[in-house]
Amino acid sequence: MEQGGEASLHHRRHSYKAVKVVFVTLLTVGFTCSVFAQGEPVPFTVSNPKHKKWSSEEAGKIYYSACELLARTVRPEKPPHLHPRFLLVLGANDDQVLRTDTAVEIHLKSWDVDKFAEAMVMVAAREVLQREDLTKIARQSVAVAQSAVSVERLEDNR
Repeated sequence: MEQGGEASLHHRRHSYKAVKVVFVTLLTVGFTCSVFAQGEPVPFTVSNPKHKKWSSEEAGKIYYSACELLARTVRPEKPPHLHPRFLLVLGANDDQVLRTDTAVEIHLKSWDVDKFAEAMVMVAAREVLQREDLTKIARQSVAVAQSAVSVERLEDNR
């Protein structure tokens, strides 16, 4: 077989594997979302004292899809099962994620799917990366940044 033919065959096999992974991921997320859509309560606690309008079904779908996609992104070969617990506070003064040693809260002024999804991913990421991991990454970031020397600085030291 020609070398170009081998490359083409390799490319097709790789493309097939990529399509298969995407299909399985979408199928899993779609299945998870369709299971949730059957009227189950959301997998987190909600405080809505100002009776802000929101969709528990939409929030549940976002929760499960964010967990699934984050898990597959972080560890595609063996995705962890993420199930972060938090309190969603609707009608808050600010949009923010609050974390103490014992609790996590997502505060939203009003229901916003994009802000909820972003906060949800941040909360779920903390299940994959623990405080020690984050501290280690932060220290390594400083060390790498301080060890890098600009070309201008090297030229000035000549």
